[in-house]
Amino acid sequence: MKKILPFLLVLCLAGAFVLCCGCTQPVPPPVPAPPTPVPTVDPTACTRDAECVPAQCCHPTGCINERFRPSCTDVICTLECSGPLECGAGHCGCVDGTCQVIPGPAGQSTLIVAIKDAPKTTGTGTITELLLNISEVSVHRASAGQTSPDTDEEMEAVESDDTSLAGWTVVVNRTQTVDLLELTNVSRVLGQKTMDAGTYTQIRLKIDSGTITVDDTGYPLTVPSGVLKLNRGFVLEPDQTLTLTLDLNVDKSVIRTGSGQYMLKPVFAVISG
Repeated sequence: MKKILPFLLVLCLAGAFVLCCGCTQPVPPPVPAPPTPVPTVDPTACTRDAECVPAQCCHPTGCINERFRPSCTDVICTLECSGPLECGAGHCGCVDGTCQVIPGPAGQSTLIVAIKDAPKTTGTGTITELLLNISEVSVHRASAGQTSPDTDEEMEAVESDDTSLAGWTVVVNRTQTVDLLELTNVSRVLGQKTMDAGTYTQIRLKIDSGTITVDDTGYPLTVPSGVLKLNRGFVLEPDQTLTLTLDLNVDKSVIRTGSGQYMLKPVFAVISG
């Protein structure tokens, strides 16, 4: 018995050693999680300004800082830069250390919309100020086989409640206050847009409000409640820059009623060049 006990003790110690060695075996590393899939849709992609956050606009198909888009009226495209990120997106890039407008894709054109006017003398006094708050200018693309009514003759704008987006390209979409009497024989650019070449058949204008000053006395100006349409077409050739100037005839557009109020029934000539 005494000879067996030492043998059993050695056997127990050997088993304990084996168990301890098993406890210290290295734990295999965890299997890494599969990478998060990259979204296939660009979260900054857009088709119109309303799809972007405030202070951004859609140009040409992405949300960018409002002040960096050439289509925005207050574009700042002359900043010093060291790389493209300092100039924003769209067609404003860093060229030789300065942010500059870069032409759009081949086959596209640039449409510029401007407005001008001439002084107006009424039968009862002289208009010294005519303020209009213009919030939108859009143009309509012709359908297949549709021709363009191209004319420089004056026409009265037709009031409409049609605010659909189908076929329309928005060129100006921010409210601007324009004093038409400051635009005698000169024009003011309302906005511009890089867009597809082709035939366009209508111009749509939205005037939110207006005021008029006659012989230094101010009066509210009643403006059309809906959008205004001009059946005036034009053709944009590929890679062309075209300016449409809305020449408002104040003498025919401002009407004084029998009660001494003033109304606006716009009569435009649309000059292209």
